[in-house]
Amino acid sequence: MSRNEGSDGLEKNKKFRMMIPGPVEVHPDVLKAMGSPVEPHYGDAWVEKNRRVLEMLATIFNTTGDVFLMVGSGTCAIDAGFGSCLQSGERILIGNNGFFGDRLVSIAEHNGLDVVQMKGEWGKELDPQAIRDVLKKDSAIKAVAIVHGETSTTVLNPIQEIGPIVREYGALFLVDAVSSLGGVPFDMDNWCIDVCASATQKCLGAPPGLAPVAVNERAWKSIDRKEKGEHGWYADLRVWRQYATEWGDWHPSPITMATNNVNALLVSLTQLMEEGIDVRMERYRSLAMQLREGLRAAGMPPFTTDAKMNPVLTAGVSPQGINSAEIVKYLLDEYAVQISGGLGELKTKIFRIGHMSPIMTKDDIQIVCDALKAFPG
Repeated sequence: MSRNEGSDGLEKNKKFRMMIPGPVEVHPDVLKAMGSPVEPHYGDAWVEKNRRVLEMLATIFNTTGDVFLMVGSGTCAIDAGFGSCLQSGERILIGNNGFFGDRLVSIAEHNGLDVVQMKGEWGKELDPQAIRDVLKKDSAIKAVAIVHGETSTTVLNPIQEIGPIVREYGALFLVDAVSSLGGVPFDMDNWCIDVCASATQKCLGAPPGLAPVAVNERAWKSIDRKEKGEHGWYADLRVWRQYATEWGDWHPSPITMATNNVNALLVSLTQLMEEGIDVRMERYRSLAMQLREGLRAAGMPPFTTDAKMNPVLTAGVSPQGINSAEIVKYLLDEYAVQISGGLGELKTKIFRIGHMSPIMTKDDIQIVCDALKAFPG
């Protein structure tokens, strides 16, 4: 028996694997770009590089609207969308069925908005008809905000059904696509999404630090109602538009851009385009099904049904009497695989396995499946 092999025959501790819901392990070429010499955030070469990144992001968003790349987390871009589109005191409906739905509520409240919550059950997707019912009864609602991929539960909310309903009632539709963009089919324009925020450290396959945000004309009309930004300068999307239009030929962002992060993102997006968006997403679906079958074989069934499968993130239900933290610790200690436990009310009940890294393979998934099957609890 080799020193890396346990009594169950499984290989242990040969390679660390990070399989949390983000950030993800990135391709070595992405890391190489991240470590390249620092370059200026202006000038002809930079403008061209910035253009290429934004064009690829627009393709992934599936939008003809404007795309900006903010320096910060996905929450930064969400904050910018809320604070730019709505004035203090205006009403927003937030569909909330998880930890990051709670986060949307907090962001809205910090922007002085009048929040109406439509609470859904954790682990169940939001009901589009319930959204319609609230909008029908309350004409004062100016916007609706939804988390697409709720990472606390692995649920994908049906934003493709909700968007047209929101548009029908004349409200803006703001979507948190932090954990779904680049890994799940997405069509911002046809799904009637007006502002969409994401982040680079998940399905886009780059390090943390950048937050793409896409904005359409309906959103700009709402943003331009205000004489000036009420909620700060940095997160006012008009500031980003001003620099993109007035300074775009040499200095396309209002701040010192994180140039190394953009270099890394350029590599990861180029890899995605070369593989093909549809091909990449089908690969994620295949990995998800492999993992789900392995979870069932280990007696730890998936938290959601296959019909509601999230192809980039899966939760397993901990066996009766076992705190999910024990499973997280077991995988890390015995097999050098880092996964995550649950959040909120699901903290001890589920564990979450991210498979949204572009370099994730079937072998990685199989190691997890075999290790879970050998769990001594």
